[in-house]
Amino acid sequence: MSTNLASRFSEFCIRHRVVVSVVIALATLAMASTLTRIDVRTVFSDMVPHDHPYVQVHERYRDTFAGSNKVTILLKVNEGEIFRIPVLEEVQRITQGLTQITGVNSTQIVSIASRKLKRVNASSEGIETLPLMWPELPSSQEEVQALRQAVLNNPLVYGIYVDNNLGSTQIQVDFYDQLVDYTKIFPEIQGLLDASPIADQVSLHMVGEPILYGWVNHHLGETFTISMISLIAMLALLFLMNRTWRGTVLPLISGLVSCIWALGTGVLLGFNFDPLVIVVAFIITARCFSHAVQMIVRFDDLGDAGFEPRVAAEMTMRELFRPGLLGIVSDAGAILCVIATPIPLLQKVAILATIWVMTICISAVVLTPVLLSWVRAPLRFAHPVKVDGVLRGILGLTEKVVRTRARFIVLPLAAVLTLACAYKALDLTIGDASHGSPILWEDSDFNRDSALINELYPGSEQMFVVVEARDEDGLKSPEILQWMQDFSRYMERMPEIGGSVSLADIVVDVRRNLFEGNPRYRELGATLEENGELISFYAQGIDPDDLAQFTDARFQNGAVTLYFRDHKGDTLRNATYHANQFITDNPLEGADVRLAGGVLGIIAAVNEILLADQIEAICLALLVVVMCCVLVYRSSASGIFFIVPVVISNVVTFAFMAFNDIGMSISTIPVVALGIGLGVDYAFYIIDSIKEYLEKNPMASPEEAVVQALYSAGRGVLLTSVTLAAGVLFWSFSSLRFQAEMGMLIGLWLVTSAFTSLFVMPSLALVLKPAFVFGHGQANSAPAVSERSNQPKSIGN
Repeated sequence: MSTNLASRFSEFCIRHRVVVSVVIALATLAMASTLTRIDVRTVFSDMVPHDHPYVQVHERYRDTFAGSNKVTILLKVNEGEIFRIPVLEEVQRITQGLTQITGVNSTQIVSIASRKLKRVNASSEGIETLPLMWPELPSSQEEVQALRQAVLNNPLVYGIYVDNNLGSTQIQVDFYDQLVDYTKIFPEIQGLLDASPIADQVSLHMVGEPILYGWVNHHLGETFTISMISLIAMLALLFLMNRTWRGTVLPLISGLVSCIWALGTGVLLGFNFDPLVIVVAFIITARCFSHAVQMIVRFDDLGDAGFEPRVAAEMTMRELFRPGLLGIVSDAGAILCVIATPIPLLQKVAILATIWVMTICISAVVLTPVLLSWVRAPLRFAHPVKVDGVLRGILGLTEKVVRTRARFIVLPLAAVLTLACAYKALDLTIGDASHGSPILWEDSDFNRDSALINELYPGSEQMFVVVEARDEDGLKSPEILQWMQDFSRYMERMPEIGGSVSLADIVVDVRRNLFEGNPRYRELGATLEENGELISFYAQGIDPDDLAQFTDARFQNGAVTLYFRDHKGDTLRNATYHANQFITDNPLEGADVRLAGGVLGIIAAVNEILLADQIEAICLALLVVVMCCVLVYRSSASGIFFIVPVVISNVVTFAFMAFNDIGMSISTIPVVALGIGLGVDYAFYIIDSIKEYLEKNPMASPEEAVVQALYSAGRGVLLTSVTLAAGVLFWSFSSLRFQAEMGMLIGLWLVTSAFTSLFVMPSLALVLKPAFVFGHGQANSAPAVSERSNQPKSIGN
């Protein structure tokens, strides 16, 4: 980017500063008028990679075998068994109440009080199939005991819907994906459970995706509160360290303008704002603060040198135009690479975040110097507390390191630490890396409920595998039923899979009942016709959709449902690998087998997309940074040089994620992509300051140029990194584990980037002396300067 272009643009903006300010103000007001229509909610379809084979299977069969928005409610008695009339009445109350929940698929409500679960009675007169406890409850103790015995005799109920100790029961309900509204489902179910008339006798627990994202929305108010506290803390620190109102108010104005423009654009594009990506908005706002602070620091330095405010503002814009724009475009390019991931949520985040980052070109690079042109030098500081001694001490340390032979120690030390972190980063998990939901804390109600259900039952989450017979009634054939049974037994060998259920389980159970419950006869029929008769016995007196979770009405498409104890990335990869291995080793004639539906099928699809695309996306983002550097500095060496801080900050961050069991997921990918640009922004300002100083002072030594850059751009780096890192600390108090961990992640990124920019990059520049930086200065070091005549006298003046 030519100096002439920067000069002409800066001169134009300052000369027409009134017009520029009015245009930006009017555009901001116009965008602000759209914010009343902002839509903050989680949309399920945004998180689904619709072109993935697993998702296509799920969408074809979601209304029959199992949806992705299933909720499991656990009713557990405080003591004894559930087979007491008040407890059974409560099960019935909840079952009936679920029919009134928004978006419910009433045909997918399953409990011992629904018509879905049956008791099979065999006698000399034949097989009788009746609902366990529908439509009427047991009215006497004898009927209660008969119900208890029926549950114990039914392996499709005992252990799956009633635990082995008979102390709890599950109620499952599914919702139509297109009608899901997490902001309504969670409070409505919570209200249903809170109205329990026997709350002193039972405990009620609930899990499922609608409940999880319901909790996220429940904490939305807290999220906004923490955001405001963090913002206030950052502004307070800026005020404390700058000691001027302009150093506090102007970054705030810059951040607000960017925020309003970006959110307004999102509203105009029809985007919703997922609560989990609020942390991305915080990162971008932090970047805006950083660029604005750099402008203010340079303006103050020029003011100390005797320049009038208008001239100083123009010089500030001109001199920081190149590094500022380079950092912004690199940030935007890195996050835009996420758009290649075929997941709607990530694509929306990529588009909106790119727009948001690019607005910093206006709000910080243009507006901040324009507003500074009206600022007059203050007669005194805004407060008497002077903390710049600490900052100057840190900058003095960086000077000692880079001007002495200590720089030859910093570089290998940084290399060793980077290699150590790279080794740890190899343990980074694609997908969730912990039990329960990583969005919430381990001791949250949701994760404790999930752990309890997994302790009492085969698993709280499901995945179904579809068997598609080529002919009608094909599922009744012994070969297909035997394959389903063998597949179930094979998959159950995985410790993370607690059990399974399929049409084959119904057939063998009916046959056992025909022989007075003798377990020796719990086997499949020898022919298609015999299996058809057994299924007909079971189907007598039931509605067609009562078999929907096992098969369609034509007995052509069926499902094997697997119950999982967790949805960790490794668990799902192992499950899909073993499932595909069994399918390959045991080809099924007359049918096709397709993976995989249910909520875990979708999560497995997302994980596969991320595993396949993450390396490409990261490499593409790095390539964007390299190309931006090459285009701006017209040197291929510049691209390689500026990759160093990116690699260091990202490797350290990945190691931190691996150490803390933070998986690479749909929620963390945008943060990681933004971090690529975040890792290099600070370095741009410091290295460009060295280059600019040598362009103005061609006889200056490299050491003198580096020291000048540290006390100018480095001061801005230190101000912003300390301020922003302190601000993100408040996220650690969030009730959402994801936000707390992302806050720590951002803080680590800021500290690592600042350390790299202040210690590693200046040392590397002096050791390598790249031509794109030192081409205008002397090739050899001149005698070290003992006085820093151009040093600012105060951090904040």
